[in-house]
Order: sequence, then C-alpha cells, then structure tokens
Amino acid sequence: MLTVTVIKSPTKCASCSETEQLVSDISQKFPGQVEFRVLTNGTPEVKEFGVISTPVVAIGRKIYSMGKPVIREKVEGWIRKELGS
Repeated sequence: MLTVTVIKSPTKCASCSETEQLVSDISQKFPGQVEFRVLTNGTPEVKEFGVISTPVVAIGRKIYSMGKPVIREKVEGWIRKELGS
C-alpha cells in the first residue's frame, strides 16, 4: 500500500485546503493501492519530513511538492510512477 500524505498548515490556508481535496480525489482512483492521509504541520509525525512551508505532498517518504499549489495531472503521474504503473 502506497501512502500519499498532504501536510497542511495549522491555520486556515486556501492552498492547503485545495491541495487536500485534489489529492484526496486522485487517491480514490487507486482503490486498494493508495492510502491517503492528512497531517498538520507542527505535529510530531511531521518532523521526519523536514517541512519548511505548506502545503506538502509526500508519496511514501519522498516529498514531491512543498509550499506551492499542485497540478492534478502531475500528482496523478507521481502516484503512477511510485506504483510502477
């Protein structure tokens, strides 16, 4: 199971909310293959990622995007790459 994580700001952040929704939608295209989770920056489990700015999209333990909005096609491509499909 591939874990796809969005790390968002603890404060209200439009870009974080949009990223969370977009990545959640894409993750649903891969039932049984992708686990989607959302973490809040500043929590202990986020420290291992070395977050500098949010939103963050991490696939497995690798950060693919940090501090900027993401594009649907790119995120789907990253997931497909990590799944080897």
